[in-house]
Amino acid sequence: MALFGPKVGHDALFDEVCKYLEIDRKTKTLIQTVTKKYQMPQPAQIFVDPDTLVRAQSDPELTEENEELQKLYAAWFVEQLPSDKRR
Repeated sequence: MALFGPKVGHDALFDEVCKYLEIDRKTKTLIQTVTKKYQMPQPAQIFVDPDTLVRAQSDPELTEENEELQKLYAAWFVEQLPSDKRR
């Protein structure tokens, strides 16, 4: 519950998905940075849209976070595919 009542809307969905996936604070902050940088109107969309993480991995401003972004991409999108469909 938020300080002034329950969260609602897109931020609430994002928070719930982070909680469900047990995403730590550092990773959550990185994900929020990416969703804001690319002006995603629905931040939780990053969990189902691999293109955003691919784009972020090639962004020069996010070079220091590249390894973590690659891990997220692999965990959310590659590892879920049958082995013959992985990139």
